[in-house]
Formats: sequence, structure tokens, C-alpha cells
Amino acid sequence: MCENTPTNQGWTYRNRIQQDAAGETVLQFYLRRYPHSSREAWRNRIVSGDVRLDDRPTTPETRLLAGQRLTYRRRPWREPDTPRSYALLYEDEHIIAVAKPAGLPVLPGGQHLRNTLLARVRERYPETPGPAPLHRLGRGTSGVVLFACTELARRVLSEDFRNRRVRKIYRALVAGADMPDRFAVDVPIGRIPYAPTRYLYAATSDGKPARTECRVLNRIPDGNRSLIRVNLVTGRAHQIRIHLAAAGHPLIDDPLYRAGGRPAVPTAGDRAPLPGDVGYHLHAHELHFTHPATGRKIHLTCPPPPILRTPAEEAGSSTPRAIP
Repeated sequence: MCENTPTNQGWTYRNRIQQDAAGETVLQFYLRRYPHSSREAWRNRIVSGDVRLDDRPTTPETRLLAGQRLTYRRRPWREPDTPRSYALLYEDEHIIAVAKPAGLPVLPGGQHLRNTLLARVRERYPETPGPAPLHRLGRGTSGVVLFACTELARRVLSEDFRNRRVRKIYRALVAGADMPDRFAVDVPIGRIPYAPTRYLYAATSDGKPARTECRVLNRIPDGNRSLIRVNLVTGRAHQIRIHLAAAGHPLIDDPLYRAGGRPAVPTAGDRAPLPGDVGYHLHAHELHFTHPATGRKIHLTCPPPPILRTPAEEAGSSTPRAIP
């Protein structure tokens, strides 16, 4: 269920000026790093006092020095509607795991501050500092998200994620039904220039190594699509979306990545797609890891949405109880 969150309390963004920005004007600093807003919009924010330099009012033409502090106080805004209910999959003293719905961001960003999984989970667990997510899912991706509730869990499991000791299994609905029963994609992933967000992660020959292992669960010839089981060996940004597109089988209804693993080119007059745009079908189905305190092997499974179930699963499906 989507809910409309009342106007939030606003947010203050902070930047420490590094040597590479020394000599830029305040206006140039924001335009180069945050091109989502126009020159006029940033100028108005600076002139109106929403932007401060070392806690003092500043001007768009003020030159910056290394070590100075810029703050931008974003005024309260009404966030986009999102699904806000989630399900609890596992809980103990050190960790919790929840089932994130598609459409709900994990962390604040862009237009989302209170309408995030982090905010919703911390409403249920209000202790300080509160549970911290150990990994991220894209806004349009559903499924298991693991949170650390203790410093031990955060430290140990963060290292396990970095060293690929956590096994992550996904479900994806992709275009085409002519792929092998099993296949792997090893296309490098890295940043490429992308005007709406300055850069974008995509398939590129000078990117970092990445590997995705796939197995076909169900072919749907009349729809020319297939249900794929994905073993995410590495964890690059948007890896599954990029790799399946690079293999010639982009996710059904993915607005961003096209065959080849590169971004779609919008038609004249249309808005360019963004990484946070939703519509694709991707689900974090399983998470295998070692408990940070007990050493016990943990295997978590989050039932996929109906469109990502096999015929056998659909016949005996179950859904975790949602926390509103």
C-alpha cells in the first residue's frame, strides 16, 4: 500500500571543501556536483540564505578555500508516495532482516527522506543509534535487507559482504527465452558520463571486474520472457540490471538499461531515465551468511512476488506478514 507522507522537516546537506574545489565560486561548486537543479535555482537558494559558508551567509560569486564548510538547508517538502509496509523475516539481539517492497528506497536520497526503509525500521526499533542496513537494494527491487543492531554485527558482517562471504540469490524477469539453461556474465562495470546525474554505472571496458551467474527457472515463450535465478558473485551498483542487459536480456520494463548494458536514449522531449526509476521485476530472494556472534550458518528466504514465482511456487505460495 502506498501512503502519502506529510511534509517532512527538511534536511541540511554538508560539504567540506577539498583542494580540487578551491577557487570555485559557491555557485560553480553546486552546479558541478548537483546538476539536478538549474543555475537559477541554485542562485536563488544561495541568495535567499539557504546556503551558508562556515555558518555565515554567502554569495554565488564567493570564491572557496580548501577546508571551508558549505551547508545547504533544504526546506521541508512533501515526499513522493511510496509503499511503506514491510515484513519482518528474522530478528535477534544482533541482526534483523526485513522484506523490502519494490518502490521503497532503503536510504534517504533525492526526494525521499522519511519515506525510506531505514526510517520505517527505526520507527519500530527507536533505540540509539538504531539498526543500520548492511547492504542496499535498488528502489525498484524487493526482497531481503539485512540490518545490524550491534557494533559486532556491523563490523563482522560488513567485512563478510566486502569479502564475498555472503551469498546473494535473486529472481529476475527478463526479455527473451533463447538463452542457455545456465550462463554467466563477466562484463566489467564502471562509471560513464550521464548528464542527468553527472555519471552512471554501466557496462564499460575500463570498469571493475564483475560476475553474475544465471539459471533459467521458467521460459514463457508466448511472452518472449524468462524467469531467471541469479547468483550475485560480486556486488557492483545495478549489477544484475546491467549484466542481464549486457547479455541481451534486459529486465522486463526496466526504464534505464537497454541491451548492451548501457542507458536508454530518450526520445526528444522525454525525461531521461534515472537509476531510481522503478518498473522492473527484481527480487532479493535468498541471503546466506554466518551469524556474527554465534557462528551459526543462516539461510534467509523471502517469498517472491507472484510475477517472479515458478508455477510450482505459485500453486503453494505464501507471503510474509506485513508490518504497516
